[in-house]
Amino acid sequence: MTSAFLLALAPNASANWQSFISNAATGFESSRWEDEQYSEVRFKDCNQYYATGGWVKVALWEDNFASPDTNHGTKEFTNCFNGTNSVSAGEWTGLPLDGYYFRLQDTDGGLLDVRVVAIDTTKAD
Repeated sequence: MTSAFLLALAPNASANWQSFISNAATGFESSRWEDEQYSEVRFKDCNQYYATGGWVKVALWEDNFASPDTNHGTKEFTNCFNGTNSVSAGEWTGLPLDGYYFRLQDTDGGLLDVRVVAIDTTKAD
């Protein structure tokens, strides 16, 4: 099964940005961004098709140029499945200056839609 997805207008630089996900499966990777110290990934209004649970595991990966990418840990998102305005978030700190992306490590076997995906690179807000 091929997963169809769309992350629209996601910049490839250090900045806060928003987008969405449609019909993504385990292994889906987001657009890249540059960051250091802090990254937060937020999902608002999640729906999952062909799955039994209401959860998704999201990992932050460092996009290493000359070596294998580094996994900075996985967060399990559940709250975003609880209604239109429900949000799940994961934050990672102490990050070196580099490029980053998130990967759907596990979607319970289903296809995931997320109405709002937000990347926040500033801990201050």
